Formats: sequence, structure tokens, C-alpha cells
Amino acid sequence: MDEEEAVTRAREWLRTRPGGDRLRIRPELTTRRPDGWRFTVNTAGYLDGTDIGSGLFPGPVVLVPDEGEIRYDQAAMASTPAEAAWRPDVDPEFDEKAFPELDLPVRAVRGWTGADGEYRRNEQYAPGPVWRGFPVPATDAEKLLNYLAANWIGRAEFVRALRDCEVLVPLLESGEPLLRPVPGTREREVIAYSSSAKVPGRYPRRWRVPVRDLPPSSGLTLDPGTGLVRSLTAAELGTTGGEARPRVVEPAPEAGPEVAEALPALVAEFGVEPPDLLERHLRYALDQARDHHFELTPSECVRYLRGFAWQYRNGVRRRAGQAPEWPADLAANGLIAHVDEDARPRPVPWTFGKFTAFGTLADRFAWHRILGAYVGFAIGDALGGGADPVGQLPLGGLTRHLLFHTDIVLRGLPPVPTGEVPATLPEPDPVGWLAVATRHAGPAPAEFSALLATALAATPAGAVAVADVDGEQYAKDVARELTGSAAGAEVTEGVDLLISLFQALLTRDAFALPVHVRLHEVGGDLATSTLALRADREADDVTQLESIGDGRSVRSVLGRALFAAAKRGHDPEAAIRLAARSGPVAGAIAGALVGARVGVPGLLSAGKLPDLGLLDDIASDVFWYFNRNGLRTETAEHARWERRYPSGRFTPEPKGPDMRSRLRGSLLAGAIGDALGAKTEFDSIDRIREIAGPDGITDFIPAYGGVGRITDDTQMTLFTLEALIRAHAQLRRTGSADVVHSLQLAYQRWLHTQGVTWDRARGPQSTAEAADGWLITHQELFSRRAPGLTCFGELEAYGRSGVRGTIERPVNNSKGCGGVMRAAPIALWSDDLAEVFRLGAESAALTHGHPSGYLSSGCFAVIVHELLHGKPLLDAVATARAELVKHPGHEEQEAALDAALAMEGPPTPEKLERLGQGNVGETALSMSVYVALTTTDADSALLASVNHSGDSDSTGSVCGNLVGAMYGEEALRQSWLDRLELREVIVGLADDALTEFGPDAPADDRWFARYPVD
Repeated sequence: MDEEEAVTRAREWLRTRPGGDRLRIRPELTTRRPDGWRFTVNTAGYLDGTDIGSGLFPGPVVLVPDEGEIRYDQAAMASTPAEAAWRPDVDPEFDEKAFPELDLPVRAVRGWTGADGEYRRNEQYAPGPVWRGFPVPATDAEKLLNYLAANWIGRAEFVRALRDCEVLVPLLESGEPLLRPVPGTREREVIAYSSSAKVPGRYPRRWRVPVRDLPPSSGLTLDPGTGLVRSLTAAELGTTGGEARPRVVEPAPEAGPEVAEALPALVAEFGVEPPDLLERHLRYALDQARDHHFELTPSECVRYLRGFAWQYRNGVRRRAGQAPEWPADLAANGLIAHVDEDARPRPVPWTFGKFTAFGTLADRFAWHRILGAYVGFAIGDALGGGADPVGQLPLGGLTRHLLFHTDIVLRGLPPVPTGEVPATLPEPDPVGWLAVATRHAGPAPAEFSALLATALAATPAGAVAVADVDGEQYAKDVARELTGSAAGAEVTEGVDLLISLFQALLTRDAFALPVHVRLHEVGGDLATSTLALRADREADDVTQLESIGDGRSVRSVLGRALFAAAKRGHDPEAAIRLAARSGPVAGAIAGALVGARVGVPGLLSAGKLPDLGLLDDIASDVFWYFNRNGLRTETAEHARWERRYPSGRFTPEPKGPDMRSRLRGSLLAGAIGDALGAKTEFDSIDRIREIAGPDGITDFIPAYGGVGRITDDTQMTLFTLEALIRAHAQLRRTGSADVVHSLQLAYQRWLHTQGVTWDRARGPQSTAEAADGWLITHQELFSRRAPGLTCFGELEAYGRSGVRGTIERPVNNSKGCGGVMRAAPIALWSDDLAEVFRLGAESAALTHGHPSGYLSSGCFAVIVHELLHGKPLLDAVATARAELVKHPGHEEQEAALDAALAMEGPPTPEKLERLGQGNVGETALSMSVYVALTTTDADSALLASVNHSGDSDSTGSVCGNLVGAMYGEEALRQSWLDRLELREVIVGLADDALTEFGPDAPADDRWFARYPVD
């Protein structure tokens, strides 16, 4: 390549670069090296003398290689003969040693230092990704993801460097790597993760492999379900040829030898029954920790198991009438001391701030962030009060105020959302359990300081606001009741600002944006001045801190706390120490802000708090109360809460339908929609109008020999609910249950009602001489109502082989709607939404092997769960969508839901047809969601859902399940209920489900004869 060609290529390349249009080549500094041409460039204004100040020093060098990509060559940063060589000042976040194949990114260079000591700033420099708020990387692959997201490197550079990085590929039970087909191509892509903490817990074995050694001709999806997911083709990765290399397989931390040896030893030492109880609880802990992007170390796994074993043993002792016995060293035995209602220690297994000891109900806030905020507050209070950072961190007076304010909010708000703040809130109880548990705390700080603690105490109150109330404003109103009318404007403004920040930081999203980003969103003078100080990265932190007022006024103290959290938020401990220089208030506020973002695992000083158990206890109460949207009907829960937070306010009735009405409504409306569409399944809208009249379907049309007759959709839904009742009853009686197995057997009983003899339907693993249970005694079910061929065929196959379909071992590639149409009852199984989604998907995978066939079912179950608990449909869909995107193959269902959300009402047959026919899982759900969102009552929704050219009974059934849960049984047309087939059976089964899943489930033999153990 001659110089003329190289110059042309360099100029063309410069035109594609940011700011490249103002750069010109300096011919006198052009050099030819063995690998190509190097051209020193500078701005046109500098070279022609019209704008000397725009010059770049030293001038960038463009390398035009004989082979490869054109790029800036930082190492060859040239100088004129009159200048000395310049050394780059590289941002420490860029790891040059880890990536020797990468050219030094110009945006990662802060400036250059000459031999004579002169320093010249780089105008193109961009601060590092961690400084800007990206997660701290744990691996080289995560570093590259950060560099790419921060625009330090381009995609080509990312791919080139990634090929030498190791990733973790989950292995299936068969030992094969997790692969999935690339839609529209013959390629496969590997699912891999950039760090161990991101690998889903259901994969106990991983293949650690350099990207360059991935299976030949495979693409890569890296970190699915996270905010930094990247998909790369086989051509990009260069995995298009060569032989596969031996795999380096490693267990997940919990699957290693340390945990494997501890499990049987603990079972034997503590007499745990059933023997797999510890393993099941560990699996729950691991799954939930990974949902929060945390990983349990082998040591933490063993400590948690030991703590749980102690709890199990003392549960056995209590039931035997014996007093509990606890070890002297709680921490060494995986325990932490909560506080009971009479201020006595109550040891519980320690969760390390990574998972809750109860089912997480994903709602407005995340548990680990609330706990992180309370713990960070206490650390900052202690350090600001003069505690030795090397030793124990005692409970400070400001933290005591925070706990008292929290107690007041918990006692003062009604158990059911009303949208109104009580006229008065109770006074602190000077002799209650909390006063006793905190009497060793340090002295109380100044009055305004205590008032600022109300912000954190009041923030979660926004979660109990009714749907049409602004949660943030509701929390501010609660805070004003706490501060009282005597609080000055500065206090009120400070509390309001902090509530806005906490509302944003306590997100249940996997990744919380940093304080400085949230400050920019909130705006205002204080936020603006704080961000201006943060922008000067090189300025001394302490000097800047002390420049913010006198450190005594509300505005000054709050400003210092915000500055520390904003400038040093990427290093939480440094942020707290910086703020604590201004005293306990600034330290506590900064600690709460950074703690909310990173949780307890990001606060290294948490273990130095002797009162960590008390903080964990109260923060968990806050999460439990507010994320339940208030306490509902559980008598035992009310009694416990009344003892702990006495208020006498457990009398208001919930607004809107109660759980019984919503569950009955969901099942009845689903059956009504099924019956409305039964006659016209797959008829065109023109044919429907011929049959039913110009307005289409407005009432039941005779089908299957009668009016109001259901189809296989409702039949299978009833067998789904029966399976859940039986599995839960078995769990109560025996301590273990395989709910998916119960679902399989229930569907085999349904198959028997469709004319298949019991010996052919039951499956080879069943020894039951006849189909049992109360449901199958109803002869109306023994009628074939156009059963789906996929469901029927796969259940017949199970009857022959006994081999169950799973997500990992799909039975087919069907995505028909037969899975989603029967999934509504699964909403009852758990308050853990991830568990509800998983079970919904696994129930459908028994008969449908395509991701859209089973992920639609998981989505649907989560939506119905949220509706049964009174959540708005839009919020319920958003929650389900957040779960959906965590799973491989979600794209089709995600796109279908997004299309439904984007379409305007009112629903018409033509609009529905744009979404599909409803005969496959993703469209049955999206069409039903669209109709439910764009109608205002159950009647109009049910009719709209069946008036279209498609699978009208299935969309009617699914939409009915939604609107019935939204509006309740009372909203359904009485004339439809009166004529609905099996109405009494549906109502009876719904009521039995509430009995079984309630606090007083029967234990008598009659109940287990009605719902036998599978």
C-alpha cells in the first residue's frame, strides 16, 4: 500500500469518528513502519492558525495497517522534533495487563505527561464505567462488558478481546452445554455468563471455557436476563471451524465438596426429617440470592444450613413441649439474633443480606436494598459518632430514632391501603420491646437530625398506597405527619428530597442506578451544586466536603451527605467514611443511600454491628408489611403483628373484591369465556356474525348439546387446581411434594375422562387401581369437548412411557395454547413470583416443548397471582415481563406482550387479528391482556375476547381468568352464572383451594380422601 492510498483510507476513517471531521493530517509527521502507515493529525484550526486553542497535544496518531483495522495508535503518540515524548495517563479502571491485545482506548486516557513534566488533558476522555455507576466487575469478561457499555471500546474490539476471556456455560443434566437455535438460521448459540454469580441456580455444573474454544459454528448470548446482555454471531467470534476441546467442568459453589460433605453430616447431627429438607431450603436460598445477583460461598452455604438445622431442632423441641436450646456462639453456627415481642433474643438463620428467610413477594421495593439502607444508616451513624472503624460499631442515637420512626409508621398506618394518611400517628412507646432492645444506644442527636431520619422510615409507606395514589407523595405525607408542623422549610425540603432518592434506590430491579444519576433526575439547587462538585474528579474530597456550608445547618449536612454518596458511591465504604467526617447525620444519610444500592454484601463493615440482627429484623418487617400491600385476612398474622406493633387498627375492610371473590371470579369468568367461544372456535368473524347476528357473540350459543357448556380449556384448568390442592396437602402431611408430578397425574385423570381407559391413562409409574379424588366423581367431566391434539397425544404418550416432559427435555416443539389455557390456578402456589413463573412454565412443558408454549404459561400465572392480590393489570404485566426476560427463548412472548401494550383500544376483531389467532401460547396471552387492558368491565371484556377469527374459546378462557381476578365474582353477569355448566364444582374447588392454602387447612381423613396424596 503506497502513501496516497493510505492517506485516502485515513481520511475516510476519520470522517467516521467522533470529531473526526475537524481533524487534518500533518504530512511532515507521516511515517512508514513495517506494519503500516502512521499519520499524526490535529485540528484544522490549529494547523491553519485560525484557532490555536483547539489544538490537541500531543496530536493523535492514526495507524493504517497493511492488514487489519484502522485505529488510533496511543503507543505511537507522536511529537514534532521540538517536542518531547508524551506518556499517557490512563484511567486506572482500564486494565492494560488483562487486555494486551487491545490498543489503549483514547477515551480511557485522562491526559499525557511530557518528559519535562508538562501535563495536557485529553478532551476526548470519558470517566470509567464504575465511576459512572456500572457494576464493579469480578472477571475480565465483566470488565469488557463495562468498557463496551461505557463506549471505551467498540464492538469489534470487544469481540477481539472477549475471545481470550473465560465464560461459564451452564451444563444440562446430560452434561451438554446450554444451547439454543438462532431463529431464522441454522446456527446455534451458546448461553454463557460472565461471572459465577449470574449463572441461574438450576445449573449446578458449569463449563469454564475461553470464548475462542466454544463449540464450532456457535454464536454466543452472554449474560441473558441482565442489563448488559450481549449476543454475538459465530462469524464475529470466529468459532466457525476447528474441533471442540475437552471441557473443564466445575461445580457451582453450592455443589462443591464442602457443601456435599456438610449436608449428610448436618442431617445426621440434627436428625433432620425428611433428609432432603436442608437441600431444598438451600436451593431456595441460592435461587433467591442469584435473583439479587449475589452468590453464596461454600462457607456461607454451610453456615446457613447449620443455622437452619438449629432452627429445625428447636422447632421439634417446641412441638414436644420442651424449651429451645441454642449454641453460645450464634455467628459460628450460622445464626443471628432477632428480637421477639418481649425484647428477648430470637435466633434465626443468617442470610448474609443476600436472600430473605421467607418468600420474596416482588412488589415495589427489594428486601436486600431496604436492609442495606438500614445497615448503611447504622454504620454511618456509628462512624460519624466517633466509633473506631477497626473495632465494633455501636448502635447510635440517630439509628435508634430511625427504628422508633419505623415503629411509629408500622403501628400508625392502616393494615389495608386507603390512600389517606391518618390524622395522627402514635407516639413512640417508651417501655415497649423496641425501647428495651435499644436502650444501650448512644445519645440522641440534634432535633433536626432525628427528623431527617424520617425520610428512610417513611419511604416504604408509598408501597401501601392504593393504585390511584402517587406512592412517593404518599410517603412524603406520612413523613410530614412524623416531623410535625414545627419542622422548618429546610427540614421538609430535605426529607422530601431524600424520599425521592430512596424511592428510586430501593428498586426491586436487578440493577439500581447510582446516587449521582438519581440526583440528576430529581434536580433542584442542592442536587445541581452536588453534581457540579462531583464533576471535578481531581479535586480533594475532604476540601470539597468542607466547602459545603458550615456542617451544622440542615442544608449543609444534607449537602455533604449527598456529595459523599455521589462522588464516592462506587466505593460504599469510602463514601460513608467521607460523609462521617461531618458527623453522624451526614454519615447515616450517605450510608443509607449507598447501602440501598449495594445491599449488605457491599457494606464490608456490616459484620462489625453488634445489633445487625435487630436491623435485619426490623428491615424485614418493613419489607414484609409494605410489600404485602398491607395486612389482609390472616388471623395468625394479625395477632403476631398486634403484639409486635400494637395499634388496634385491624378492623378496616379491604376495598374492592377480596381474595375469595377474585379467585372464584377468575375461574368462573374463565369458564364463561370458554363457553361463550365454544361454538365458534376458529370460525371467521364473518361466520360468527352469520351464526350470532351482526353484533357477533352477545350471549351463550348452544354447543355440545346445551347452553353454557365448557370445553377442554376449563376441564384442564379444574384438574390443574385439584393438583395444586393435592400437592399442598401432601406437603403438609409428609413434608415433601413434587407438584409437577401431581400436575402430570391430574392431567392423566383428565385424559381418562376423555375416553381413555384408566390402565392406559395412568402411566406405568402409577399403581392406582382407579382414578381417585373428589373432582373426578363429577360425571359431567366425562365428555370430550374438542381436546387439543398436542395435549391429548403427549398425555397418551406419558401413559405408555411414564416419561415426563420438561423444559430441559422438551417432548415436542409445540407452542400451542394448551399450556397457557390451563395455568391460571398456579397463581396460588406461592408468593415467590419466580417460583410461580417456574411452576407455570413447567406445567406447560409437560405437553408443550417450545419456549413460547411454556413461557406464556409462566407469564400468565404471575399476572393472575398479582391480580388476585389486588395489583393493577399494567403493573401485573410489567412484573410478569420482568420474570419472563430472565428465561432463554423469551423474545417471542416478550414481543407479543409489547405489541399488546402498544395497541390502543377499544378492542375490535380487526385489531385482535393483528395480534394473532390465539391458537399459540404467546398470542393467546397477548390478545387476552390487550382486551382486559382496553375494556372497563367483565362483560365487555369477555365478549370482545371471543369475537374474532381465531381460537375463540381459549382467548375467552384466558381473558376471563384475567378479568375475573380483576373485578371479582360479583361483577359477572348473573344470567351467565345461572346457566354455566359445573358452576357449583368450580366454586367448590375454588373454596377448597382457599381452605387448603389458608392458615387453618384441615388435617382430618375426610379431607385427604377428597384430595388424596399422589
